Formats: sequence, C-alpha cells, structure tokens
Amino acid sequence: MQIWSIEKTLRKDDGTRSVDIRVSPDGKLFRYYENVWITVGDDELLHYPDGGYWSCPEMSGYYESLKDCELGARSDVGWLVGSP
Repeated sequence: MQIWSIEKTLRKDDGTRSVDIRVSPDGKLFRYYENVWITVGDDELLHYPDGGYWSCPEMSGYYESLKDCELGARSDVGWLVGSP
C-alpha cells in the first residue's frame, strides 16, 4: 500500500481544524480528511503532554480532480461551508 500525499490543506484561522486533500500515488484520485484538535485534561490513566489530540471525524469518498474534492469538502464539512 502506497501513501497518499497531501496536495492542499485548508485551515481554520484559530488552528484547531484543518482539511487535508490527498492525492493517490498515481495522481488519479483525490480524497479529503478533516482534522480536529480535541482539548482534554489528564486523567488517572492517560497523560496528554500537549493538552489534547488530533481526531479525524470526516473522510470523503474518492474524487477525480482536486477541484471537485475541494468543492466536496467545502459543501460537506460544516466549518468550511461558505468560507473563501
């Protein structure tokens, strides 16, 4: 299995959310992954040295172009809807 590389990243201004648009190794398919920073405190079992962790709540299907993938992300991911 080959790694899909990041083609474009869309970020929220406060740095707590981003969407990575990735391209397949052969350059024919695109898909996006939403990344959300989850702030948590330490508990008895877990220690979070950075104060939280990254979560990936949204992942798309496959798109044939970068443009279509970005349009899909902007229509599907709530905080991106209506952003430039």
